[in-house]
Amino acid sequence: ILLDKAISVFNRAYPDRIAVFGNVGSMGGIGALRRNLCHIASSHLLQENGGEYNFGFAEEELEQMPAVVNFCRREQGLILQKGNPKNIRTVSDLAGGNIRVVNRPLGTGTRLLLDREFEKAGINCKVVNGYDNEVSSHLEVGLEVLSGRADAGLGIRAVAGLLGLDFIPWRWERFDLLVSKECFFNRAVQLFLGLLHEKPFRDFAKSLDGYDLDLCGKMVFPKKEETETNGE
Repeated sequence: ILLDKAISVFNRAYPDRIAVFGNVGSMGGIGALRRNLCHIASSHLLQENGGEYNFGFAEEELEQMPAVVNFCRREQGLILQKGNPKNIRTVSDLAGGNIRVVNRPLGTGTRLLLDREFEKAGINCKVVNGYDNEVSSHLEVGLEVLSGRADAGLGIRAVAGLLGLDFIPWRWERFDLLVSKECFFNRAVQLFLGLLHEKPFRDFAKSLDGYDLDLCGKMVFPKKEETETNGE
């Protein structure tokens, strides 16, 4: 939702430079960056240690680490029907045969998080009703739950708030923008990164639940001290 808004703000502000979004998931985005098919890849891939995002995946997929600029932190959790009629409380409840879930595609950060939680809980995902029911966005997850076609799906709090659905928080995740070093000083890329500091974008983010912009627009790799050291 917020990334769509950023692209919309950019295209209105700079009509001679059109930004488009390819919905290919975090792993697909990093792969597109490797093949020079995009200037910026968005990613929120949780690493095995459970404390860091994106760096390990980028190091494995790319020949050299890209510049990484934070876009936001956002809250992920279970989106549930209003009033939680199935009384879903934990990830283990999703393995009940009477619970229908909606999922995100393989390669997305959300799917990776769900699979990690199933693994930690000792749940075989094949027994989860609806595990193979995949949709392409957080909003679609919310709409599946709102329509009653699913009882639960992993997604962001902002969608639950917009659709009036219940939400059980799981974790705050870091959502980053990865930019190849060859493209980082491209004029259009710099204009796009610059709008992350602009009032219209930040005001819109404040109107949504579940977003934190404390790191937004700040470089998370290379870190400032590393940059200064490399410059000495």
